[in-house]
Amino acid sequence: MLRAFPSVGLMVLLPGVLLGQPTTNPVFEVADVHVSAPGAQQTGGFMPGGRVEVRGFTMLELITAAYDVEPEVVVGGPSWLNTDKFDVIAKAPPTSLSMEAMEPTLQAMLKALLADRFKLVAREEKKDMPVYVLTVGKSGPKLQPAANPGPPKESQGQGDPSINNHRKFESCTMAYLAERLHVAAKNFVDHPVVDETGLTGVYDFQLDWMGMAPYRQAKANPEGPKPFGAFDGVEKLGLHLEAGKRPLPVIVVESVNETPTPNAAGVTAKIPTFPTEFDVAEVRPAKPTAPPAGQAAPAGPPGPLGRPNIQNGRVEFMGATLKGLITLAYDTTAERIASAPKWMDEDRFDVIAKAGATVPFDALRVMLKNLIVQRFKLVTHTEDQPMLVYVLEAGKKPKLKESDGSARSDCTTQGTVKGRTFTCQNTTMAQFAERVPPAAGAYITPPLLDLTGIKGAYDFELYWTPKAQLQNGATKGGDPSQASLPVNELTIFEAVDKQLGLKIEQQKHPIPMMVIDKVKRTPSEN
Repeated sequence: MLRAFPSVGLMVLLPGVLLGQPTTNPVFEVADVHVSAPGAQQTGGFMPGGRVEVRGFTMLELITAAYDVEPEVVVGGPSWLNTDKFDVIAKAPPTSLSMEAMEPTLQAMLKALLADRFKLVAREEKKDMPVYVLTVGKSGPKLQPAANPGPPKESQGQGDPSINNHRKFESCTMAYLAERLHVAAKNFVDHPVVDETGLTGVYDFQLDWMGMAPYRQAKANPEGPKPFGAFDGVEKLGLHLEAGKRPLPVIVVESVNETPTPNAAGVTAKIPTFPTEFDVAEVRPAKPTAPPAGQAAPAGPPGPLGRPNIQNGRVEFMGATLKGLITLAYDTTAERIASAPKWMDEDRFDVIAKAGATVPFDALRVMLKNLIVQRFKLVTHTEDQPMLVYVLEAGKKPKLKESDGSARSDCTTQGTVKGRTFTCQNTTMAQFAERVPPAAGAYITPPLLDLTGIKGAYDFELYWTPKAQLQNGATKGGDPSQASLPVNELTIFEAVDKQLGLKIEQQKHPIPMMVIDKVKRTPSEN
């Protein structure tokens, strides 16, 4: 299966060193680099066999992958660093190394590729960055020395059921805890953590905290469980976590080309392709299955993909609908499939297929698509049809501050106790319409079409209340006029209206639809 790019934290950098392509760096045997197709979604990563295949990656994402750092420590660079998207399909020389052992080499090759094809020049330095500082609390640490010192371990702990996170740490240093806090409790600890406890031992302890959603619910309900967030969990250990600034190693992007140098002649022919059909495949009407002994039957029908299992090239969909299989194979949504007979949502099928263990997910999609076409004799075409979608429109008086163009075009989401903050810099309305649905997915189903007609790029901040946290029966649909919210609570629709002077509403609009022309109800024999 596809292996995603790793991201394990900050690397150690030496100030003043230029990040070019050292002559000792390994390079890819062959590489296809090109601008992504419009609307490309991010997929791919490092794969077994020394292959890198990514699609729809921004230059910022390529840099963070190559240097194994978080996006927040990549500074500078042109405004398009996190908007323009690229595809990279590359192959390393043959190797017998395992995937884990090969990763540093693939990262080095990707660095060299960025320097060669995009002329990326960056330097390493230290810069004051927002952090959380971990120190010893006033009462002193409440940590037990490790019973069996060794490599650090994490496991599920037990405790108060009103607190949904109980993480047991064994043989843990404070440096390890600092690194893990930023990952495990990122909704609270949204910046790197610097260890200034001075504790050099190895300890066993349990860290407890509520997730952000139950924490907000507890804050809003004084009669319910006491709020207990990640900072409270740290205090319980006799430690203290406080926001601050510290010099951290960063990568400063000095220059990079927006257009990669062209591929050498015949590159695509030299990159091994994946098969387009499964080695073996069985498609059959689903057989009724009883729940395991002692377990109750599920309350409702299974989802459109039934019971999916994709692992090491083996693909299983037990009890899936044909429409569900089509949405996966064609990377679309059920709402964008037209003229489908009713049985496509009702009849259930089992699909069991096998491909090579190193075949990536995108290739499995192609195999599944071909299997559906062959066994169900599916015939489709694409045409624009009116569909109820979300649209972004200008209000009577937009409240937008024009950007000076110096900042990187980007939008960042931060979860807080009170709600969700969405901060955009140097952002066009088209980019905003693309970026806000993933951050407000409970409210808005993509696509969100930009019909504002507003040109230029802007800096702005948007705050709203996550849908799950709305109190007193707030609106569940897309009509903000039906909302009935307590003070300081805002749906995404109200927030966009009141804070930006824009409107998000539902309208019928022509969009590309997948139209079913022919399909057999009974799959052909295996």
